[in-house]
Amino acid sequence: MKTSNYIYVVALVCLGSCNQAPEKKNGENKPHDTLASTSVSETISSVDNNLDNVPVSDKELGQFPYLKAPEGYKFSGDTNRQLEEKYFFHSDSLVQKVSGKYFHTTIFPSGTSFEDTFIVKQYTKDIEELGGVQIYAGGLPNAARELIDKEKPAYAEDMYDPMPYKYKQFLINTKKEKIWIELCHGLNSNQIDLTVMLKKKI
Repeated sequence: MKTSNYIYVVALVCLGSCNQAPEKKNGENKPHDTLASTSVSETISSVDNNLDNVPVSDKELGQFPYLKAPEGYKFSGDTNRQLEEKYFFHSDSLVQKVSGKYFHTTIFPSGTSFEDTFIVKQYTKDIEELGGVQIYAGGLPNAARELIDKEKPAYAEDMYDPMPYKYKQFLINTKKEKIWIELCHGLNSNQIDLTVMLKKKI
């Protein structure tokens, strides 16, 4: 009888050990997945809710406006102002008025070929290489639309039409200044609007 009990207990212990092994393996994986997800989520959230959290870039930016036309394309109708106000968006609906040095141009093809997606991807790559972070992508928020209708800012006159565009906005944060960049694209016409603003930190 004692021998039977002993064999029974040993069998239970072995069975329990076998069942625990996979659980331990899963347990080892879960913390890594959770940490990765949390880290990405917190980073996106912190940038969306507080633009001061955009990392400081130590990249060499070159001369204002820092960007040039992609191969096969050209700038047209450049506008430079030492001081201008412009709206930038973040957190889907928040609008921030930025004042600073201003550059606006329209990008046209040098020939007959125009690829909206190529231009946007190329500029996104170039801006990120300078340490830029995308802060907004989408249509014109209602809050910005209302402000444009009410205040009729000068920069809106430089654009083909601010209302139907798709917007991609970026922020480069350096030790001495902030550079705001906007790409307006997605129209039926073969053009993209590019705006760069420089705001020195106090």
